[in-house]
Amino acid sequence: MGRKQILYVIICFNTLATICGNILHHPCSFFPRCKCSLEHPKNDVRADCSHIQLKRIPNVPSYVTKLILKNNLIDEIPNGVFSTNTFLTEIDLSNNRIHRLTEMSLNGLQNLLKLSLQNNDLSRGKHSFDAKTFSHLQSLKYLNLKNNFVENYHPDISKLISLESLHIDFLSKGISVMSKQYSKLKKLAMLDLSGSSGNCSLPILKNESFQFISQVQHLDISTCKIQQIHKGALTILKNITYLDVSNNTCIKFEGLENITSDLQFSNINILKVNYLHKIEDLTTVLETSHIKGLHNTSLQYVFADGNRLQTIEKNTLTYLPKSLKFLSVRRNPLKFGYYILDILPLTNLETADVSDLYRHKTDLNPEKCIFHSICTYKEDSVNEPSYIDQSGISSLYVQDETRKGDIPDLFNLAEIPIPKNLKHLNYSSASLIMDVSKLMLSRNKLETVDFSNNVLHSLIGPIYNVDSLKILNVSTNFCSNISKFFFSSDFKNLERLNFQNNLLGYVLPDDIDGNIFHNLESLTELVLSKNRIPNLPENIFKSQRNLQKLDLSENMFTDITFRVSHMMHLQELNLSGNRITIVGDSISSQWESLARKHNLSVDLTENLLECNCISIKFIEWMTTTNVRLKNIKKYKCMLWNRSTIILHNPRETYNLLKRHCISYEPLEIALVSAILLCIILIMASLIYRYRWKLRYLYYIVKVKYSSLHSENEEEYSYMYGAFVSYADEDRMFVHNTLLQKLEVENGIQLCLHKRNFLPGNDIATNITSAIHNSRKTLVIMSHNFLKSYWCMFEYNMARMESIYERRNENVLFLMFYEQMSSCDLPLNVLEMIQSNSYIEYPNDEYGDTVFWDQLVNALK
Repeated sequence: MGRKQILYVIICFNTLATICGNILHHPCSFFPRCKCSLEHPKNDVRADCSHIQLKRIPNVPSYVTKLILKNNLIDEIPNGVFSTNTFLTEIDLSNNRIHRLTEMSLNGLQNLLKLSLQNNDLSRGKHSFDAKTFSHLQSLKYLNLKNNFVENYHPDISKLISLESLHIDFLSKGISVMSKQYSKLKKLAMLDLSGSSGNCSLPILKNESFQFISQVQHLDISTCKIQQIHKGALTILKNITYLDVSNNTCIKFEGLENITSDLQFSNINILKVNYLHKIEDLTTVLETSHIKGLHNTSLQYVFADGNRLQTIEKNTLTYLPKSLKFLSVRRNPLKFGYYILDILPLTNLETADVSDLYRHKTDLNPEKCIFHSICTYKEDSVNEPSYIDQSGISSLYVQDETRKGDIPDLFNLAEIPIPKNLKHLNYSSASLIMDVSKLMLSRNKLETVDFSNNVLHSLIGPIYNVDSLKILNVSTNFCSNISKFFFSSDFKNLERLNFQNNLLGYVLPDDIDGNIFHNLESLTELVLSKNRIPNLPENIFKSQRNLQKLDLSENMFTDITFRVSHMMHLQELNLSGNRITIVGDSISSQWESLARKHNLSVDLTENLLECNCISIKFIEWMTTTNVRLKNIKKYKCMLWNRSTIILHNPRETYNLLKRHCISYEPLEIALVSAILLCIILIMASLIYRYRWKLRYLYYIVKVKYSSLHSENEEEYSYMYGAFVSYADEDRMFVHNTLLQKLEVENGIQLCLHKRNFLPGNDIATNITSAIHNSRKTLVIMSHNFLKSYWCMFEYNMARMESIYERRNENVLFLMFYEQMSSCDLPLNVLEMIQSNSYIEYPNDEYGDTVFWDQLVNALK
């Protein structure tokens, strides 16, 4: 290697090192308010100096490759300001106040590829532009001069021999012709004249209008106030692949016929003919002549939105090219007709957008048309194309008074025609009002269907031939019913289902067995927000094992009862905007189990969470859980004193609750215990005090209801004259002496437990029955009597009988068989002998005679 070559390498290395050092240490040292970044993979240095009120262009270091100076107050580009910036490839000076460019303003930018001067003030013609202004930009490929000119002025850009994309204003007062200078731009492929981003006026387009830009492939003449477009005006554009003539409301479909006729031998791929009719125009019909010229083209995308299109002439759609992949007819008042069958031959159609029907954007500045078209028609004065009849397809049509036209009765279709390769169908906001019954679609590849923002009251089904469907949107449809068989087994591949903003709260809580979503086993995303759902059964989602996102926000949940533990792929659960106060242990444990296996986020914002002693376990769980509580800084909860706090720090809230709940817990326990003890003691005292009364009442009721018949008190006849209560040790006296004297000699029928008790009945029942069925009760009082439990039971039952059944009549007689002192007698016996007479068994013969006479008189 020679000395010169070595020296050259050293100089280059030093220069490169200096540039790299400046970039790494002070990338924006030339102006600190700018933001600089190093873009990969080309390592371009991007300096963003936008929105900082700059009034002049700063001295930019030579290593900067992209310079953004938009939205400032720059009013000129000084000569030589870019003379050292040979590395610059992109400059954005849009939205400034630049009013003049000289020959040397852009000196040094020989490697510049992209220049934007949009929205400046270059409207002074030759006073704003020099003839050689762009002479230094030999490499420029992109130039934007939009929104600079307010009159018919065309700057000289013929020096830009490398230009590929041009965005410029074009203003003409009559026949519009692109100047000859454009013929020198051999590489110009994209020409944007659109008035939507600048100023454009092309009143009349004729054959010579585009004769010097035959090389253009992308032409945007939308919003250009086109009054008339002659047939042949676009014929020269053989290479055109993209054409946008939208928002020229004076063209109408009459002008569309000239456009499509000129494109029949071109390479057109994308055609936009939106809003060729005014909003106030009468509804239109698309005729065969309007699009016949497109039949043999390779057109793939057609946009025909907002054209007041109501119907389509029969067989017209068959003239669309077979290559068509995308068709948009949004914002048209389309009604059903025979033309529906004409889309079947479009075998390559993948997307159809028929949304926003009967909706029109507001036209604040409607065009004044010089040439009047006859494309519009009145429905009652023009013959409409014929519609499908029974011979054409197995269907019926019903009259819809709101649309004033014929609409197919989809319920009676044997098979709904769908283009076989159609993948995406958008029929949202189409004013469709119906209940969806059983439907059979033709074989198709539908993947996405959007029927949102209609009025589908009830989904009955079933729907068949939707095996490829992955996304279904039926949000905002006032739907209050889904049958358990609407989702047939053909929905097996459905992945995303959106039911937002409906009324499913009326039907889902009753689906206890989870039959509605049973066949949706591939579902990964389910949106049920805004459905007024109060609760969901435990097994409502039993088949959704692959669910990743579940949105139940803005409903009416107060508690969570549905199971999610089987959703092993669940990543996001949205419960925001409900009325949940607390999450139970069983639900939080399910969430925790899923969070241990993968990331799980739960959103509980805008609920009625409570922070009290009842929910303390839930607050504690929040401090330790692996579940990501989304937007936790927005959580609010109500304390025990009804005040609301932000739950951004669950640990702090838990500690607060712990102190509060522990301080009152012993007192609460003691108070409750004391109250319970008092109640128990009072109840025990009452039971003990009235123990005999209660026992008597129990047995007497049992006796009365077990008898076969009942008698009034006045007519009641006692079975026995007296019931004798005695101790078994005194039976000899009773059976030998008492029985002889009272029953044999005096005819008083006695009831003796040894003789008269019914076998099989319990003793207590027999005793109570005997006392109740005897006129009197005779107690043979002795020491043995007082020792016997059953004797004392008989005594107390007889007392209760005399008090509560015989209205305090003295039916209880005490006969002291033995001499007994008052110390030997219990209190209840003493009370009896103090208030009532008693009799003692005598020891002499005379007394014996008197004793038996008195006893017989008392018992009779």
